Amino acid sequence: MNKFFAFIFISLLVGSAVAQEVATVNPENHSGGFAKLTNNRVLPASENPIPLPGKTLSEQDKNIVHVANQIIDSNATTSLLLIEKGKIVFEKYKSPGSVDAPLFSQSMSKSLTAYTIGELLCEGKINSLDAQAGTFAPELNGTVFGESSIKDLLTMSSGAKDGITSGQTYAGEWMDIVFKGVTTESILKKYGQRDVTFFGNPLPGGTEFRYKAVDTYALEHVADRAGDFFNTFENTIWNKSRPQSKGYWLYDSAKHAQSASGSSFIARDWARLAMHSVNVLKNGSPCMQNFMKAATSLQLPNSSKRIGKAFKGYGYQTWIADFGGKASYWWVGYGGQRVGIDPESEKILVLTSYREDYMDSIYKLFSSWQKNN
Repeated sequence: MNKFFAFIFISLLVGSAVAQEVATVNPENHSGGFAKLTNNRVLPASENPIPLPGKTLSEQDKNIVHVANQIIDSNATTSLLLIEKGKIVFEKYKSPGSVDAPLFSQSMSKSLTAYTIGELLCEGKINSLDAQAGTFAPELNGTVFGESSIKDLLTMSSGAKDGITSGQTYAGEWMDIVFKGVTTESILKKYGQRDVTFFGNPLPGGTEFRYKAVDTYALEHVADRAGDFFNTFENTIWNKSRPQSKGYWLYDSAKHAQSASGSSFIARDWARLAMHSVNVLKNGSPCMQNFMKAATSLQLPNSSKRIGKAFKGYGYQTWIADFGGKASYWWVGYGGQRVGIDPESEKILVLTSYREDYMDSIYKLFSSWQKNN
């Protein structure tokens, strides 16, 4: 075997090993541990939380409950919650998860970051999604992120380097931000070169979907400059979802939110946030309805399927699916964190896990449930 073919052979073996690696996280950290860190913005509980009564189950519901029980009992699941039109169909927890544990988001935070941008747009603090991000956040100037339109950042199509694992630009990026004082701004400046090319020529933003946290960091910088990210999220999304417990959102050493993967909420409050997203989509201001329609519908196809292979494409920091021909949008996090939302039937699935090796069964469960009248 000559050196060239030996190199190809070894590369294929390594690539295969990487592809088969199962995303795994620490269950204790993801079931309240990260909420205990001091670099968290603490979000208040509501004095009048939205009630979540139990639903009187139909025979079809009982079949879904049976499958849901099998899934949580047989897998590395810490919580599984099914809600239909504000009523609980199924709810179960497994240690170290519990009804009171603030369950960590991983990348589910990305979707909430996008909707915060939408609120700023509709408040008039962002004039257009076609505006360059650098006009709002000067610290992004001189990078591909500053040159990008806000819409390109929302659709993960800035043209920056692809994330190497779960959206991280380099291994350990997330831990460096949370524990080592590295700022999102320093990462944006270090990895701010345009990387998407065609025959050596740079391609404009909006051309290719690449899943990467840096686009979400850039969005948070825009939001902070336009109207304060944390205050906007708290006042326009968190408070209006009427949560029953405190929430937590990590920030870096410069007090910028870890927008790509930093929030911790109890499962019922994840469900309330999903219910709020559906309510805004259906009953919000005309501006927010239009934004949420775009955010929760396909903007760019997931062509490579390198990540998010179950999903056909991407909206605004939100995954888009059509399992069994029924539309849904998803908030997705590493290690098996999922919120699935069918806006038509108002069926919502909340899942937290510490090992991501059974997601196909979750998607099949959701698809079967969607088909129930």
